[in-house]
Amino acid sequence: MDSLNQGMHGNRDAPKQSKSNFHVLRSSFGIYFEFAKKSFQKRMQYRLANLAGLITNFFFAVVLIFVFTAFYEAQTEPQPLNLNEVTTYICLGQAFLMMMPLWGRSEIANTIKDGSIALQLTKPIDFQSYWFSDECGKSIYYAVMRALPTFVLGKLLLGMSIPFNLTIIVPFIVSMAIAIIMGAAITIAVSGTVFWTLDATGISAFSSTIVIFFSGFLVPISLWPRWLAQIASWLPFEGLVNLPFSIYLGKIVGTGILIAIGKQLFWTLVFIGLGRMILHRGFSRLVVQGG
Repeated sequence: MDSLNQGMHGNRDAPKQSKSNFHVLRSSFGIYFEFAKKSFQKRMQYRLANLAGLITNFFFAVVLIFVFTAFYEAQTEPQPLNLNEVTTYICLGQAFLMMMPLWGRSEIANTIKDGSIALQLTKPIDFQSYWFSDECGKSIYYAVMRALPTFVLGKLLLGMSIPFNLTIIVPFIVSMAIAIIMGAAITIAVSGTVFWTLDATGISAFSSTIVIFFSGFLVPISLWPRWLAQIASWLPFEGLVNLPFSIYLGKIVGTGILIAIGKQLFWTLVFIGLGRMILHRGFSRLVVQGG
């Protein structure tokens, strides 16, 4: 009888436990959502700087288009991408530039270097999730304030193509979202090396160079020599730029889209795991001077 009563009480407690877990999950999501919102609001204070960045990005887009126009005028053989597709590729690169780990941002590294990370560690939050939230808020800001204006200017002034096809737009949005998450994971992993080096300038510059080149940001990988493109296909970095942009241009279709997104997801999980391992080992040896 006692066991029966215990079983009955256990069955009653199960919904309560499930409900409690749901509230904990919702509360955790709310906390990280607030972090993302604060990150967005923080960057809203620098509208003039964003306008200057937008003008700079557009200027470099024009310069790169001029360079590729001269290249195509000198070509006598057909290329994998026509000039309009390259123009669109360049505009996409400038639109999403600030969401990619291309220039070695140092916000995370600075908190470790100056010891302010100690304050963050006193909060009941996951450090990696906190920085993902910060990166998410930043990416949403640049999507609204940088990407959308670049799309409009690119379409009106540079002849950028905008496909009105859900079979292209939806996979592109999914692929681009994964690329942004992967970029955040790479940034966190690289910044975590400050626990050992005390200065991330060198490794950030090195990683940025690798990412800029092998992502296809400067030159579409479709225009590379076959042997070099083959090397890039085995690396994770084309998932940041070349894969989502190729989906946008309609160069990757059908099952190729699923394979591309699968590759992005795989490497994203790898970098998330690598970043978590680096932070875990770094925290175990963290010493903050002063008080």
